[in-house]
Amino acid sequence: MRISEKINNKDVGFSLVELLLVLGIISIMAAIVINSFSNAAQDSRNVVTRQQQATLQSAVNNWVAGQIGGYERPDPNNPNLVIERTVSYVRNKYNYGANYWTDAPGLPRNSRTLGGVVGRLDLIRDYLDEDTYEHFMNSSSQFNSNKILSGAMQKTGQYLTLSAWANPNANNKNTYPKVELFP
Repeated sequence: MRISEKINNKDVGFSLVELLLVLGIISIMAAIVINSFSNAAQDSRNVVTRQQQATLQSAVNNWVAGQIGGYERPDPNNPNLVIERTVSYVRNKYNYGANYWTDAPGLPRNSRTLGGVVGRLDLIRDYLDEDTYEHFMNSSSQFNSNKILSGAMQKTGQYLTLSAWANPNANNKNTYPKVELFP
């Protein structure tokens, strides 16, 4: 096929400038489309991260609701010691997830295998499905024990923390501990 043909003694076809102009416009449009796809991937990772935050918050809320009320034998060496699971007792158990204790600090309980936030993650283990729990533990254990990570969070540079459960006061009326997403 020929780019130009003679019609009525005139050359008809595309000049080099016209071809370069069309190629430039096509490459600009391609760059915009590629950028849109990369933004979509980042947005989907952010959505996954928010969903994981909601999953952990739900697990924490369910754990707290399941813990409050009833009685517990916190010391296996002293089976006669029975403590009521009050909000204060459950708060201490959560806040000291790595080595939680009862309302009587002189009665320490066995330590969790990992400290900090990961110890709290171990407390709520039964309220997460096994795959989610294993994913968080495997992704988090190689980093700081105060951060909970997943594959999506590693790619976005975000992490979750299980904040300490603050005592309620006039300024703080939170009744449950919060799962926070940073940054």
